[in-house]
Amino acid sequence: MFNATYIEKDFGWFVGTFDNNQKHQHYAIQLSIPINAPISILTDLGEITTNKPILIKPSMVHQIVSNSAHFVFLVNPASTIGHFWNKSSRDEITEFTDPPATELQNILRNKTSNSAKLQTKINEQIKSYDCRCSSFLHQGDARIDAALNFLKENTDRVVSLEEVSEHCHISPSRFLHVFKEQTGITYRRAQLWSKLVYALQHMGSRSLTEAAHSAGFSDSAHFSRTFKENFGFSPRDFLKLSRFIQV
Repeated sequence: MFNATYIEKDFGWFVGTFDNNQKHQHYAIQLSIPINAPISILTDLGEITTNKPILIKPSMVHQIVSNSAHFVFLVNPASTIGHFWNKSSRDEITEFTDPPATELQNILRNKTSNSAKLQTKINEQIKSYDCRCSSFLHQGDARIDAALNFLKENTDRVVSLEEVSEHCHISPSRFLHVFKEQTGITYRRAQLWSKLVYALQHMGSRSLTEAAHSAGFSDSAHFSRTFKENFGFSPRDFLKLSRFIQV
């Protein structure tokens, strides 16, 4: 099994051994798939140790514990692929044995030395399960849909609450309430996630400081703290964990 990271605008995945992961939470929906040995997911609700894929909804505080290679898939819930996974379970965290996850697990267990071929199979499988609706939110509030689109267009800077609420023609206080109701996460955390994803796309070709500045972080220390809060390990640990594949 190869170690790799793949990132594009609405989803990313990692294959590797993450033995120093800390408790964290993030905006993305997460699918963790054991490959050849069980993994454990620790949450405030308890611990799950399993050989089966585990689906984790946004904002769930969790920690991955594993000494063996496994697959972590993160998808933006405000995307058409994310809509599919968000509808797949009502539980905050659950063993997920429906075909999308089990088919990915079978691909990962098919040993191959051709990493490019395996990467293609993984991405084709992910993209085949797509809600294919036209909005950021599946049957959601049009104002928040407009806000998410505005964030996507301005990932390289901080968009103030006043600016985004005015863009959506809604008061700041009402915006915060509706945004959390529609997305399950605060506006601040959603904006940080958008900036992190933007920075991730530049980490293979730029220094950490340059990647941080490109995404609107004040400095690399702020970027590193935010990165660890969202992924459970530092940017430097991330770069050590896997060979970076940029698209």
